[in-house]
Amino acid sequence: MTTVYLRQGDAPQTHAFLIGCGRFAALSPNGSADRVATAAGARVMARFLVDHADQLFAPLGSIEMLLSDPTQVAGQDTLGIGVVAHDPRADDLVEAATDANYHTAGDRWIDRCRPGDHMFFYMASHGVTDSDTTAVAVLEDIRSINHRPWAQSINITQLASALPTLSADGCWVFLDACQEVIPAIFQQISGAQSPALITPDITQMTRRRTSSVSLAGSRLGTSAWAPTDGAPPFFTQALIEGLNGASVEYTNADGWVVTGQQILFTLSRIANAALNNTDLQTESLTQFNRDVKLLRVPQPQIPVIVRTAVENHMLAAVSVTANDGNGRLFTKNDAELAWKFRVDPDFARYTTSAQFAGGNPAYQDQVFTATPPAQIVELME
Repeated sequence: MTTVYLRQGDAPQTHAFLIGCGRFAALSPNGSADRVATAAGARVMARFLVDHADQLFAPLGSIEMLLSDPTQVAGQDTLGIGVVAHDPRADDLVEAATDANYHTAGDRWIDRCRPGDHMFFYMASHGVTDSDTTAVAVLEDIRSINHRPWAQSINITQLASALPTLSADGCWVFLDACQEVIPAIFQQISGAQSPALITPDITQMTRRRTSSVSLAGSRLGTSAWAPTDGAPPFFTQALIEGLNGASVEYTNADGWVVTGQQILFTLSRIANAALNNTDLQTESLTQFNRDVKLLRVPQPQIPVIVRTAVENHMLAAVSVTANDGNGRLFTKNDAELAWKFRVDPDFARYTTSAQFAGGNPAYQDQVFTATPPAQIVELME
């Protein structure tokens, strides 16, 4: 079954469609193309949405889910995120991320949309760039049909462009995948030939009130990356950090809220501070013309990272501290080359200091202000 969460309601709701595709039998028969991290990314996103169902500006109404996990038997993929309220399934099975299942689940997802709802799409998979430079994500059965080798794919840019014609109040589209250039696709007259879930006409496009908040975890022609230990991909980890409270701004009406503008322009900095990842390069897939709120965060915290100019000096430090002068003191107590911690985004000024045995080397204190989305501190000699 593809519906893993279903809660009826008359007020505006958020309807999510999540895909984690990491099994590609026809793309690489020896399994070299398989990716465990993509399924992990979809699972952590599902867990986040369920846990924050009522913090969303439009409370969570449904989740459609597709999973192709290379560590599980094809056709027996399970969600595996623990107890989920409002789960209509009889068991934990989730249907695979195939072309046919995508259209069935996608039609169900779109049919739920009413004016005022929010539509949320997330996918982690392999990705390519089509001949018109749009972002395309591949499904489990990619290249399984010789005369339509790239048809089992999704044009994410087209989906993000068409989604606002449904009259949703917010459209959120996230792609954690490469945007590799594949010559074989460019040689095809119709490119990847991705069938569209939504095919609006020009009148519908011109009447849409907003555009999607749409972000890919890689730039055109480049790669997205993931750890090798089965954890979610790095873009997804940064996105979850942002949704949890780093990509926030303060509003008089609602307090701290995650907004489209913050998500679009802060994730690289968040990845740097929270994950010590300086290489995340995101790219918006559509134009952004209106700020929109996704969820409230009652008590956000922002990530902070502290490094020494000479990386291994951090290990030799006797003490590294961050002090706001009003009783809040953070102290490094592990052996990391980069010290990571979190603070309240209350605009307090912290002085960061490093001390070494005998006073040598001598690093200058640095001051940072606790403001979103993240703070990056480099101590200099």
